[in-house]
Amino acid sequence: MASSLLNLFLYNSDLILAFGSVTISVIFYFLLLPLIQSLIVHDKKKWLEKQFSSLAQDQISSDDLKQQLLSAAEPDHAYPIYKYLKFSFATFGILSFFGGILILIWPDQFSSDTYDKVVFLPLLIGLAVYFVCQTVYEHHGLWREISALFLYLGASATLLMAYENFDLVDWFRMDFLCFGILTLGLFLINYLNSITASYIYLIFIAAFSVFLSLVTEDNWLSFMPQMLWVFMGLILYYWLPKLKGVKDIGPRESIFGVLCIVAILSLAMFQLSGSSGLYIPIIGVVFPGLYLFSRAYFSKSSSIFGRPVEILSVLFIVVLGFLFSNDEIFTIGQDSIALFEGYSFAKQISYFILVGIVISTFYLFSEEIEVNEVSVNHKLLWFPLFVFLVAYIMPVSLGAYLVWFYLLWLGYDYVSSALKSHSELGLFLGISILNGAFFFRFFDFFGEDMVGDETVSGISLIFWGVLYIGLVVYLRERWMVTGPLEEENTTDAGEIL
Repeated sequence: MASSLLNLFLYNSDLILAFGSVTISVIFYFLLLPLIQSLIVHDKKKWLEKQFSSLAQDQISSDDLKQQLLSAAEPDHAYPIYKYLKFSFATFGILSFFGGILILIWPDQFSSDTYDKVVFLPLLIGLAVYFVCQTVYEHHGLWREISALFLYLGASATLLMAYENFDLVDWFRMDFLCFGILTLGLFLINYLNSITASYIYLIFIAAFSVFLSLVTEDNWLSFMPQMLWVFMGLILYYWLPKLKGVKDIGPRESIFGVLCIVAILSLAMFQLSGSSGLYIPIIGVVFPGLYLFSRAYFSKSSSIFGRPVEILSVLFIVVLGFLFSNDEIFTIGQDSIALFEGYSFAKQISYFILVGIVISTFYLFSEEIEVNEVSVNHKLLWFPLFVFLVAYIMPVSLGAYLVWFYLLWLGYDYVSSALKSHSELGLFLGISILNGAFFFRFFDFFGEDMVGDETVSGISLIFWGVLYIGLVVYLRERWMVTGPLEEENTTDAGEIL
C-alpha cells in the first residue's frame, strides 16, 4: 500500500505539478497575510481619523461618541458573505431542479421540430421562477434578485437561440438584437431594482462590443454598434445615485466598479474605430476619465479593497508609461496614429463619442471632485494625454525618453507626497515606478554587455546594491519609524529596522 502511494507520487508528473502548485500557492498566501493585515490596520486607522476629524468641533459625551462611531461603522449592506451564500445555494438549487426535470423528459430522438420548442425553454424557466418568486416571496430582496437573474438570462438565451434557429440573420441585424437584449435588461433593472441584472447587463455590454466588432460588415451602417455607448451611459443613471448615497464602498459597489471598467475598456478598444488609427487618442481620453470616475465615486471607501477602479486605472496609466518608454513599442504606437486619414462616417461618430467622454470628464471634475474637495494627482491624470501628444509630435529617439522622464517625475511625486503624509501605499507605488523605470532603462543600455561578461555583471550588481542601500538610508532619514532605543530597553530590544 505504502509503495503504491510512493510510486503514485514519484512517477506521476501531473500529480507532482499539481501538488507543487498548491504548495507554492499556500506558502504565497501565508506570506501575504502580514501585508493584508497591515492594510487592514492602516484602513482602520484612517477611518478613525476621518470620524474623529468630523467630531472634533462637537462637545459630546463618551456615550454619544460611542453611538456615533457604532452608527458610522454600520455597513450599508450587512452580512454580504451570508447573503452571497444564500444566493449561490438558491441559484444552484433552482438549476438542479430544472436540470433534473429536463433530463427526465428529454426525448431520445432530437429533431429540428424538437429544437424549435427547446429554444423557448430558457424563457419559460425564467418566467416560472419570476412568477413563483413574485407570488410567494413578493417583498424579499433575495428572491427578487434570483428572479431577475433567471428572467434576464432566460429571455436573452431564447432571443439568441431563436435568432440563429429561425434564420433571422438575413433580415434582422445582429446589433439590433443586442440593443433589444440590453433594452430588456434596462427594463428589468429599473422595474425590479435588481443589482444582479445590472451586473449581467454590464457583462453583456462587454461581450457585445467584442462580438459585434467581429461580425459587423463594413458598410454605411457599420457605425451602429457604437451605439452601445448609449447603453453604457444609461446604466450609469441607475448606479450613480447609489454610489453617491452610500456611506462606504461595499462588495456590491466594488463588483460594479470592476465590471464597469471592463465594459468601458471593451467599448473603447472595439467600438471606437481604434483600428482606423485612434487607439492612442482613445487611451489618452479614456484612461484619465476612468481615473476621475474612480476618484469621484469610489474615494469614500474606508478600505483599499473597496477601490478597485482607482487601483486598476492607476495601474493602466503606469503600465502605459512603461510601454511607451520602449523605443519599439513607441514606434508601433506612433505609426498607428491616423487622426485624419481613412475617414469614414463610423470614425466621425467615434470622434463625437470621444468629445462626449471629454465633456463628461470635465463634468466629473467640476461637479463631483472640486465641489466635494476630492484630491486628484494631476501628474497622473495628464500622463495619458502627454503620451499621446508626444507620440504624435515627437520623433522616436526623443519621445520615448520624454515619456521615461515623465515616469520618473511621477514616481518621485508619489514618493515625496507619501513621505510627507506617511502613506505606505503611496510610497510603495512611487518606489515601484522609480525602480521599474531605472531597471528597464539600465538593461536597455547594458543588457547585451552583461551577457557573458563577468566584469560588467559584477559592476552592475554593485551599482544596484549601492543604489538600494542608499535608497533605504534616504527613506529612513525622511521617515523615521523606529529610532535608537533607550539604554534601559536594550536588554529586551530586537534589531533596529
